[in-house]
Amino acid sequence: MEQAGAGPHLWLETEMRRLDLDGATLFALTDAAPAPAASNYAFPEADFAAHPELTARWFPDDTFHTRFGVFALLCLDGRIIMVDAGLGPGPDPYFNGLGGRLPEEFEAAGLDPNAVSLVVFSHFHLDHVGWALDETGAPRFSHARYLAPAAEIAHWQAQGEEAALPHHVAAYRRSIAPIIESRRLEAAEAGLPIFSSGTITASLLPAPGHTAGHHAILIEGAGRPVLIAGDSWHNPAQIAVPDWCHRADRDQGLARQSRSALAERAAKTGAIVAAGHFIESEAFGRIAEDEATGALAYQPLHG
Repeated sequence: MEQAGAGPHLWLETEMRRLDLDGATLFALTDAAPAPAASNYAFPEADFAAHPELTARWFPDDTFHTRFGVFALLCLDGRIIMVDAGLGPGPDPYFNGLGGRLPEEFEAAGLDPNAVSLVVFSHFHLDHVGWALDETGAPRFSHARYLAPAAEIAHWQAQGEEAALPHHVAAYRRSIAPIIESRRLEAAEAGLPIFSSGTITASLLPAPGHTAGHHAILIEGAGRPVLIAGDSWHNPAQIAVPDWCHRADRDQGLARQSRSALAERAAKTGAIVAAGHFIESEAFGRIAEDEATGALAYQPLHG
């Protein structure tokens, strides 16, 4: 996968990165893609030897490939819901000077940033909040409401420096705290509509564990439900083996429970899963029972 800043990122994977729905189109935008990491670094407690078929399928060359994704739902009325805000312009010292390219992704996809009417955060880690503000410290999407799960806001406000690792705390202070201080950030509870356009509605689904207030986003009324997963999964193998925790999961036991519950829900309802850390060809998929093993498995719509 091309690194951000490594040259023109052509919109070659249009069919892979665009999901056409009834009354809306969902775009999978890639803000940045860090260099692949060793699989046992990203998932330090995973027993890869016990699942060679998953390792071969989802961890090529024993490495973990990921991206920092942003989802943009374009409705027929022209409004856009943006889910998460990427790494930001950079250079980010934690990721070796990596910077994002979300404005270029908007342009390549034919999306107007001024049409963003809602920015919703699944959680406040640094790779999800970076484009929230512009270079002056003002909300970058000036026509948009900014919204986050009430539980996530409460955790960060209560825990302060202990809310997360230092690089995440720094990103929160830089990109989220000013929005809270200016009273621009709305707190939302799970299950209540946060957006509607025609028959389409969006709401939050609790998925704690990765962070204390982490939520997924459920899109309904577009012909088929869509589950934007946030960081419930970092790799498709975690759907088959939910015990495999990414090193960034704060409460691993709770994260495992949330992963399992979301996978079961997606399988039962036939929802399309949209995963921001899966590589581009796997960004959209379904979850179904594997006929050979009986376990739930991820089936990319493309790739």
